[in-house]
Amino acid sequence: MASQSHFINVIFTILFLSVNVFSPSRVSASKALVAKVCSDDAILDHDFCLKALSNAQANAAKSVNQLVDVAMKEAVAKAHTTLNVIVEMMKKPSSPATLEALKTCQNVYKNSIRSFGMISDELSEDATSANYDVSLIGPDAETCIKALAAASVNAPEIANGNHDLQYFSSLGHGMTAKMN
Repeated sequence: MASQSHFINVIFTILFLSVNVFSPSRVSASKALVAKVCSDDAILDHDFCLKALSNAQANAAKSVNQLVDVAMKEAVAKAHTTLNVIVEMMKKPSSPATLEALKTCQNVYKNSIRSFGMISDELSEDATSANYDVSLIGPDAETCIKALAAASVNAPEIANGNHDLQYFSSLGHGMTAKMN
């Protein structure tokens, strides 16, 4: 008798999950939200937006605020990856100019990580400030780009990270633009 009630509980759980969690309407609603956000005129790079928001967390989002949170967490993760590359490069013997450029980039990435991390909380308090603050991250990447160029440092991973900073800044700015 116990095994029969266990079997019924398992069947009920599977049915519940398939109807409520894995429902195609939930997935398509979330994908529709992503598509709507990414096709907005405020989003400058629609392809980047779709790529950045093509993960399980974005598919589970039920609002633009949740999508902003997903995008900013992805931005923090990518910035951390680039910061780790910078830190590792700083450990290697290099010229004073290279070291100075890497320190500049390190500061840019530390500030960017902090800023991206604050956007979601700030958004719930003041969307205008969140929009302004996220828009400042992209231009900060230029500081790193110029420092690397001045020191003639060829670092493709940092260059890719700088592009990511700019893209996520633009994405965050576009997503928060109409929330004020």
